[in-house]
Amino acid sequence: MIKYIPILFLLFSHNLLAAGFCESYENVNTDVISYPAAGDPDLLDDCEFAPDGYEIIIYEFGMCTQAPAAPTGASAADTTTNCEVIYQSDAGEAFNLAVGASFNMEGAEKPANGTYTYGYVIMANSFGITLSQEFGNVMEGIGAGSGQGNFCYSSANTVDGSTGYHASNSGTLASRPEDYVTCGASAGQAIKITETLDVFGCDGPAAVPGNCEFTASAPTSDGQMTAYLVNQASASGALVSDNFLSNPLLAADRLIGFLQWTTPVIITDSTSEADMQFSVNNGTHPQLFPPSSGADYDIFSFGSGPFSVNIAVQ
Repeated sequence: MIKYIPILFLLFSHNLLAAGFCESYENVNTDVISYPAAGDPDLLDDCEFAPDGYEIIIYEFGMCTQAPAAPTGASAADTTTNCEVIYQSDAGEAFNLAVGASFNMEGAEKPANGTYTYGYVIMANSFGITLSQEFGNVMEGIGAGSGQGNFCYSSANTVDGSTGYHASNSGTLASRPEDYVTCGASAGQAIKITETLDVFGCDGPAAVPGNCEFTASAPTSDGQMTAYLVNQASASGALVSDNFLSNPLLAADRLIGFLQWTTPVIITDSTSEADMQFSVNNGTHPQLFPPSSGADYDIFSFGSGPFSVNIAVQ
């Protein structure tokens, strides 16, 4: 590895493995996911795994010696106190983490010495997911002509041909019925489907904002990730909440993620290089519905999941 002293060179790479967070159903040797025979998807364990493509836009990435202050309905997150900016782009830069990503860090200053226990990222709240997945079950797309079989792949079966949707609108689209997946007896050509994550989930109809969540937390392979949906354009980074503007749905335009590392990053006088690895092993999950016509499960799309970052220094 090339060394720069005293400049710190960060090599960004991916850590894409077959196994994800789907221990109950995934055969890690074959990558086949087998759910119990036809049943209620709400009763299934979590099942997240690596997509073939995972495209995001990053505005800023950094690390902190203490937990950053989270955004609230009245104020933005504090990523300046006790934090060091590693990468920043006002316009944002697109990366496909599933096929490897690299940031041009040449000339960047070495972060201050210290023990960094948190990483943070400020990014667009849209995720471009590309995936072809084999199941041990008979799966069926929700839309007319979306097919049935053991193989499902990301595609657009929509009236207007759109290849993207808002998370809060997925139930409405499924009821039309429209979807973003095609299933059949063999794998097909997957395309990128973009999910705009404006809610993390709704306990009831999404049309009632009080049913929806705008913060979420999940374990990753490198630590606990907590994410917040915020609005930068009109609220200067404040948290989207039930009382946000006239309607919080569709309001988010940024996602802020805090990752509490299992293994802290320690920078000292002798640190001369760092290897940063992204993991997207729980970067997507199938959005399942009860079966409607003989299949084990109906599927609407492959939704987005979290990624994590690990930094090893020398």
